[in-house]
Order: sequence, then C-alpha cells, then structure tokens
Amino acid sequence: MKRAPLTYRLPPWTKEQLARIREIERDYHVRAFGEELARVNLDMTKEERHRYLAWMRKTARAHGVKIGRSRPPYGDES
Repeated sequence: MKRAPLTYRLPPWTKEQLARIREIERDYHVRAFGEELARVNLDMTKEERHRYLAWMRKTARAHGVKIGRSRPPYGDES
C-alpha cells in the first residue's frame, strides 16, 4: 500500500494567475487607500516610497498639520 507524500508542493502559479492576483491586490489598495497610496504601495521601490513619505510629512508640516500621536477615538474627555 502506498503512503501519502510527506510534503505536498503546489505547482507554481501561471503568469495569468499571478496577473489576476496583482489585479485583485491593486483593486483592494485603491478601495482601501485611494489611487495615490495604491501607487505608492505597489509601484514604488522601498527607497522611493521612503523619500515620498518623507516629502509628504515635510509638506504637511509646512502647511500647519501637527504630526504626532492622535488622541484615541474613545477615551476620558476630562
């Protein structure tokens, strides 16, 4: 009697399957974060992403946005 294999490796995904997964991932990012952050998260290299986010924080500070820890949405108001 044959026994079950110790490991089961799935065959690698085809190019069409990988393209579909990337499409689903992009659609999710666009719905969740908007087009701009989807582009930042998925299309930029890590170095480009860090430079872009540093620029975004610098621009926000220049326009008077206070960057720091925000208060929790529910808490003691006293």
